[in-house]
Amino acid sequence: MHIRKIRALALAATAFTSLAAAPAWAEDRKPDPTAKDPTGDDPTAEPQAQDNGEILVTARRREERLQDVPVAITAVSGDELATQHVYRVADFAAKLPNFAAVQQNTRVSGLYVRGLGGNANNDGAESGVGLIVDNVFFTHVGFSWLDFVDLDHIELVRGPQGTLLGKNTTIGALIVTTKRPSFTPELNLEAGYGNQNRYQIRANATGPLIGDTLAYRATFYLDKSDGWAKNAYDGQKYLDVDRWAARGQLLFQSGPVTSRLIGEHYETSEYNNYYPPFADATTFANGTPRTAAWDTKVRSIFGYAPSYAIGKNANVNTQDRIKSKVNGVSNELTIDLGGPTLTAVSAWRQLRFRPYNDSDNTPFSILRAGYDVDVDQYSQEVRLASPSGSAFEWQFGGFFLREDLVSNNRSIFQSDSAAYFLSPALPGLVLDGVEYDQYGKLQVTSGAGFGQATWHPTERLSLTGGLRFTRETKKASNTATVFGGAALPGTLSPYRTAIVNAFGGLFVVADQRTTDSWSWLANPSFKLSDDVLLYASVSYGEKSGAANLGATPGKPLIIDPEKSTDYEAGIKTTLAGGRATLNLNFYWNDIRDYQAVQLDPTRFALGNFLGNAARVRLRGVELEGSARIGGGFSLSANGSYNDATYRSYTNAPPPVEFTYAGAPGSVDLSGKRVIGSSKWTGQASVDYDAPVSDRYNLTGYINQTYRSSTNLLSPYSAYGRQEGYGLTNAGIGIRTSDDRYSLLFWGRNIFDKRYAVGIGAANAVSPFVKVLGDTRTFGATAKARF
Repeated sequence: MHIRKIRALALAATAFTSLAAAPAWAEDRKPDPTAKDPTGDDPTAEPQAQDNGEILVTARRREERLQDVPVAITAVSGDELATQHVYRVADFAAKLPNFAAVQQNTRVSGLYVRGLGGNANNDGAESGVGLIVDNVFFTHVGFSWLDFVDLDHIELVRGPQGTLLGKNTTIGALIVTTKRPSFTPELNLEAGYGNQNRYQIRANATGPLIGDTLAYRATFYLDKSDGWAKNAYDGQKYLDVDRWAARGQLLFQSGPVTSRLIGEHYETSEYNNYYPPFADATTFANGTPRTAAWDTKVRSIFGYAPSYAIGKNANVNTQDRIKSKVNGVSNELTIDLGGPTLTAVSAWRQLRFRPYNDSDNTPFSILRAGYDVDVDQYSQEVRLASPSGSAFEWQFGGFFLREDLVSNNRSIFQSDSAAYFLSPALPGLVLDGVEYDQYGKLQVTSGAGFGQATWHPTERLSLTGGLRFTRETKKASNTATVFGGAALPGTLSPYRTAIVNAFGGLFVVADQRTTDSWSWLANPSFKLSDDVLLYASVSYGEKSGAANLGATPGKPLIIDPEKSTDYEAGIKTTLAGGRATLNLNFYWNDIRDYQAVQLDPTRFALGNFLGNAARVRLRGVELEGSARIGGGFSLSANGSYNDATYRSYTNAPPPVEFTYAGAPGSVDLSGKRVIGSSKWTGQASVDYDAPVSDRYNLTGYINQTYRSSTNLLSPYSAYGRQEGYGLTNAGIGIRTSDDRYSLLFWGRNIFDKRYAVGIGAANAVSPFVKVLGDTRTFGATAKARF
């Protein structure tokens, strides 16, 4: 079986018993004299900072000290994130080990842990990294696009989750907890201004509505900027920011009953669909010309010489803003039953996404394409938990999810389409105004029963086990239609039909599948002393089978679940009387039926499709540390070594430069590094906060991150390599000693490192393009608390 892996991890952990673990340090919080004091028996109470500033985490649905949780978990307070101007999920990588996020637009957002995650660029596939916000699990990656506001803290749990945290995930989960209403009245205002004419406004107010029974919290957020990449066609600046959000909460408390109601709206309207061309493959790898290359065609047909100067080469005529909206309502009901606690979380979430892309990267009217996405998600979770502190602690419950999703892939042909796709000799009306849609539809009904228990046979030894059974039904379809355009004479109709067939033709495919799956966890831990914790775990989880909403006849519409078996071993130690910590974690994760793009070697004419293409192995080590060294200084750092490898991936699609006549129809990636995974990642931060007078404190920070090189496209492609890079963020400011007023001057990516977080492959209508990371931003932010 897997005894050697377990033994190796256990020995590795024991060898490091002189090392230890690292929580994130939050600012001390002011006590709320009128609020009811949440106890450890209430798994839904807002985590509170202890006297030493350590965050209490709830990843196991109980309040626990970070150093007492025997899993690989990192937590960062909302105050620390706000102080360092970390507002976007992609920026969380500056504080969380082995974590990354891609967030250029809603649909292609993705969360990544240990090099894996995302959704295989298909709306019918779920992420291997779960997102949980205020105890609500969200399925579609588009929900991670949001700037979460009014944060209490975030937690990153690494490894398969499922026996407690929402739906199954194979890689980990990001847990976001926002601040709850308070019975102490408070108003917080924040305003900032920076380069690119960027301004941000954040405001929240809280207080009682009815004595100590009903309290409210209202939050508003606005973020705008002009962008920095100028479009030569009309002068519009791309990669701007234009978003706002509003949240309202009510907290009801009466005797044993607590209820937290949240309503929220997020909205964006941005030119964030600028993906600059940086190269094209005009010849194949064997030296023969690639006559269908975008570069070759726009030069020969339109006499257009494209530019590959990244950041300066936007020149498109039909680009418009991408628009997205998210609405949500959730209610968390907690009842103290005089021992056990009953929790019920009910939620609805809605996503609307509309892209308006210029898909040909030219000032000509060739093609506008993109996916209109609509998601409605309904979930209900019920848990019953024993009180904390007993020799045997338990939780069990049920989870239900219904998701309705539409992914409509729209291809809109324009006046220059006939010249580009067919021949300049044909009139534009052959394709002008024609729209070809592939309307993908998915309905998911998922139900699960779960339980987890911890037995403390001695004061130092704990044994945790968990089990979950899930039954899920997926009903999917994809329907291709064509409409619009002028009526054509019989001599021209075949040309239109040929292009429609080249894009997929007219068809209807549908499928339905019900799957049963088990998840489990075995997690022993032992305290060598009050300050040293050893732990190990073996867990198994499954990510739901994906629905390939772009499937054409002959391709699988619903594929099998992704299966993950994970082994972890680590040590956590608190040093210097609680002033320093060091965490060390070893992991080995085997993933079977990995969902990725592949080809069928017996039917290459089908082209690429999403399938259970590969086996993947993740193994490595993660180290975290923090220390308060006196004099107002505190330090934190983390680093990881990640060996992410395809153990088997024999039918991967080849890069476009290897698609010449007679070339192999697929490539073998077995033994290659996982696309997009860095072998080394890390960050280090220095924070300073010390009084300069009786009334004022000087504050500052500097944060340095690093990611080693990776290939964002294919190990065989010379166009996909991203060299290793580091980002530097820093700030300096002043605040009043009572923390009521502050002024911070900040900078992000202050050395203006240019880098890509994604690369798009060249195809029939596009060259190679890059998804850019953020450029240098700097500014000042003032805060006031009343």
